[in-house]
Amino acid sequence: MPKSAGRSRRHVADISLLEKYGASLILDDDQQPAGFEISGWKISTKSSPIGNEGEMDALTAIVQDSVKDSRRLALPEIVFVQAFISLQYSNAHKNNIAKPEKEDGNESDSQAGITFNAQDALVEWAECHSHLPLPPNDGSNASYKGVSIIKTVDAKLWEERQAREKQQVSSNGSAFGAGAAAAALEKCSTEFNYDWTYSSPFLGTIIPRQNWKQETKSGIDMKLLTDQTQPILYFDDVNIYEDDMHDNGYVSLRCKIRAMPTCFFVLLSLFVRVDLVLLRVKEVRYFCKFNANEKNEEPIQVHRDVVWKECSWSKLASIGLPTHIGSWRVEDELNMGQREQQRIQGMLRSLPEIELPSDVHKSAYFDVK
Repeated sequence: MPKSAGRSRRHVADISLLEKYGASLILDDDQQPAGFEISGWKISTKSSPIGNEGEMDALTAIVQDSVKDSRRLALPEIVFVQAFISLQYSNAHKNNIAKPEKEDGNESDSQAGITFNAQDALVEWAECHSHLPLPPNDGSNASYKGVSIIKTVDAKLWEERQAREKQQVSSNGSAFGAGAAAAALEKCSTEFNYDWTYSSPFLGTIIPRQNWKQETKSGIDMKLLTDQTQPILYFDDVNIYEDDMHDNGYVSLRCKIRAMPTCFFVLLSLFVRVDLVLLRVKEVRYFCKFNANEKNEEPIQVHRDVVWKECSWSKLASIGLPTHIGSWRVEDELNMGQREQQRIQGMLRSLPEIELPSDVHKSAYFDVK
């Protein structure tokens, strides 16, 4: 696991530079930077320690309640329960009207809000299980919004153990009694039958719900994003959850945000490596160009690009990618040099794209009114 998991990587520009571009700093209760405001957008972030026992128990109950069958779910080994990235827009700044805040930091009547956190991501992951069959039905090839039950070495061992237990229960049913035998079989059939790669289809939580309009090409202005004459006013890299899948691989969900005087850019990325089985990447990008002219009545547009990539381990060599597990250890990022990081990013870009869910556009936008 990364040694800096949960540690803040936030960068905030000097107050004088923020003020130069009409931005202002947001401070937390300890008078430490927690975000900033610019052009009607209130952007706040928080990195947190790993969830304690009480937080994990509460989150487990919420996530488990999202599944309406007898399946038992377990959370990732490491969840940063209180970590989040939040972007809230209100046009109140045009009229210098103060807006009240809720306890979660969201403005009570913002025109648009985008948030990223562990609870929302894991609830959406859990809800997908309601569309996956339970044994004895064959769900080996079942998938819903990219959530499926991937077999790792440990999973196969558990399945073999469960098969033995089922055989033992069935052959000794008379000794158990009908009721006890049925209960034992039910336990065998529901145990560990979930997606333990935590491949959530989470794209971010949008409040209020927006009308996404499909685009024929990406609406992200790369020229503006790569304009090196524009200073970075705010940057953060927030870990949301991760797990080593009992030493069978690695999964991580993290979110990065970068804001300049002209725009903001958010990257939500899920990485899954099931050793010798598959590689999976889900990336969601958000972009918004700030309205420099406050008298301009044209709606502000938030653009979103979604890309899912996946490749079975057996096909890596055929597309010119390495098959050695060590070549894909993104969890060692902090110990890598820049060249090694760029090499891995290049390999991830080379993974083949897969089809998105039918209700998700590859490129879309909504108007903030």
